[in-house]
Amino acid sequence: MRLAVPAAITAGVLIAVQTVIVGAFGARMHPFVASTWVHVGGLAFGVVGILVARASFEVEAVRRAPWGLLAGVAGVLLVAAIAVAVGGMGLASTLAMVTATQLMAGFVIESSGVLGDRVALDPVRVIGAVLIVSGVYLVVSRGPAAG
Repeated sequence: MRLAVPAAITAGVLIAVQTVIVGAFGARMHPFVASTWVHVGGLAFGVVGILVARASFEVEAVRRAPWGLLAGVAGVLLVAAIAVAVGGMGLASTLAMVTATQLMAGFVIESSGVLGDRVALDPVRVIGAVLIVSGVYLVVSRGPAAG
């Protein structure tokens, strides 16, 4: 737990940075082309990281759980969708909509127990979600160039 909060904050900053880069990149080419090149860059960085850390590529683990590669498919679709969304909604509106959608999907996944332990929805979490969705409405309703 000690590193969880700083890791989540770092992830949030990186998602914002990645989104602005993908939005600009996606405006210059087809969203799937942009997404593919973004993932090529990530693959190169990851391979270098594995080599520098002298870690194993753990091919056997992937053979035992090939479904894990579906996260890469989701990543390509995610980046392509962001490339389109940023151009149409602007950065802040896109991030707001994506964040609220992630939260709602997270509640469904947790409460269904699909990934293991079931996490019940409690009133405080529901109120928090309503506040976030309300905030998203306020951000998105203003449009990308409100002023």
